[in-house]
Parts: sequence; C-alpha cells; structure tokens
Amino acid sequence: MTQQPRRRRIIAFSAIALFLLIDAVLITSALTSTSVDAAVDASSKPAATASAFPVPSITPTASPTAAPAVMPVAATRLLSAVSATAAWRASAGPCATPAAPELSTDSGTSWNATDATGRSGVTALQSIAAQSESVAEFIGLDEDCAPQFIKTFVAGDNYASYPDELVDTWYVDPADRAAVHGPDGLAAAPCDAVVALAASTADADSAAVLCADARIFATTEAAASWSAPLTVPGVLTLTASDLGYIALAAGHPAASVACLGLSVVNVSVIDVSVIDPAAEPAALSASTTGCYATDEAPAELAANIAVASAENTLWLWIGDLTLRSTDAGQSWL
Repeated sequence: MTQQPRRRRIIAFSAIALFLLIDAVLITSALTSTSVDAAVDASSKPAATASAFPVPSITPTASPTAAPAVMPVAATRLLSAVSATAAWRASAGPCATPAAPELSTDSGTSWNATDATGRSGVTALQSIAAQSESVAEFIGLDEDCAPQFIKTFVAGDNYASYPDELVDTWYVDPADRAAVHGPDGLAAAPCDAVVALAASTADADSAAVLCADARIFATTEAAASWSAPLTVPGVLTLTASDLGYIALAAGHPAASVACLGLSVVNVSVIDVSVIDPAAEPAALSASTTGCYATDEAPAELAANIAVASAENTLWLWIGDLTLRSTDAGQSWL
C-alpha cells in the first residue's frame, strides 16, 4: 500500500515537468518566429549605401546683375515737341558753343535753323522748353559761362535775354552738377552729378533728374525732398511727358533680349504720402512701352540721342533721323 501513493506522486511530478517542458518549447518557438519576421521586414527595406562619388551640397547663389554697357552722360542734343507735327531741337556743348535752335513744322521732315547767339549772346544751350511753334524758352550760358535765360516769341526770328526768369526756372548749371535750380532757388541734388533734368509739364514744383550713376530721382516739392532712387539698366536720357517722364535705355543681350536697341521706358511718380504720411513723398515705377531697334553701340548712343513728347506723340532724334511714334514706341514713323 505504501508503494502506490509514492508512484502516483512520481507520475504527477513527471506530468508537471513534461507540461513545463512543452510550454518552454512553445514560448521559444514563438520568440524565434517574431525575430525572423522582424528581420524579414527589415531586410525588405533598401539599405543606405555609401556613394563612390561624394555629392556636393548646393548653396544657392545670387544671379549676377548685368552691368549696363554704358553710363549716362550730359546730353549733346536737346529736343522739345509742341504737337504731333512741330518741335524744336538744338545741339548742346561746353561754354562758347554757338546756339542755333532749329524748328520743324512738318513732322521733322525739314528743320529751319535760327541764330540765338547772334541775337542774344547766349551759347551752350542746356535746355529747351517749347510752348508753341512761335514761342520757346532756352537755358544757355552767357559770356561768363553763367546760366542765361532767353526766349523767342517769333519762331526764332529774334531772341532776347530775360534774367528775371531764371529765379524760378528749373535748370542745372554744368559747372556744378551736384546742385539743381528750381522754383525755390538752388538746392542740393540727390546725387553727385546730374546729367539730365526733366521739369514736369503739369506741376511747377515737380521734376525728375537722371544721375551719372544711372539712378533716377523725382521731386514734387521743388527739390526740398526727393524720392527713393529708381535704377533703369542702360538708361541714357530722360524727358517729361504729359503722364510723367520718359527714359530711353540702351538694350543689349546682357540686360534685355526684348529690345536690341533703345527701350522706351515710362517712369511714373506715385504719391505714397496719401497712403502712408510717414513715407517718402513720392515713389517711382518704370514700365517698358516700346523699342527702337538699332545696331548702334550703346557708347555711340550715349549723349547723342534726344526724346520728347507732345499730344500723345513721341519724338526721337537719333543720328540723322527724326522719328515719331503714336503708340508709345511700339512702331515708328
């Protein structure tokens, strides 16, 4: 009887041991399967490999700005239009250069030369402000090379000097291009050298200047303050128009593939003080409206072109040609 209970205990312990052994095997198998699955998942993703040729990092760099082929200089040609068919023109130069304004009343087909030097003693014309076929005002230099105001009322048949008119007239004395003279007298220019001054036809206190560094500034306060500068690549000259100002710029492949010649650029003045009283009183914007195609080198064009505007007609004096455009420079007559 004592052998039977002992045998039963041995069998029970053996069964428990067998159960624990089977359970351990099952647990080990499950863990092994999970490891394999993880390895398979990992191996299914492409592994990063080192390149045999290192790839350099790319650092963005600013595109180089093409420099203008030529910089603006003081004009040797002056042009002022009064209508679609009539205009005045003259050659400019240093002190003692004879003043011989010319008048055309047939759209530039022919020009009638006059003698301003012989009538008034003026030389070296600096500007023309034509009011009609008969009336035109000029700024030149007197025998002492000081600014002189002359005017004709008879289409150039006679000229007279009017010193008092200089008091409130816009002009630049070629002896000091760091200053401009306006309605309030002499004032500092916004740059070291003004090469062209365009007095507004709509407002006596407004004007724009083109500087030797190709920047354009405008004032609406008689030179008491100036706008922020506007840079037009290749700009050569500047004139006033009914809607603001017009600039001519030399186009070249490095700066403009759209116009291989002279670009016609409309320069508008925006009165930003209306929006922000703390801002500059005026701001400038530019838009290209036309082109005159020419193979003349920009250096040849500098100082040897003139532009004027009247009655929605743009006049251009270039070489031996006097051209007109009624569509802002898109086509020429």
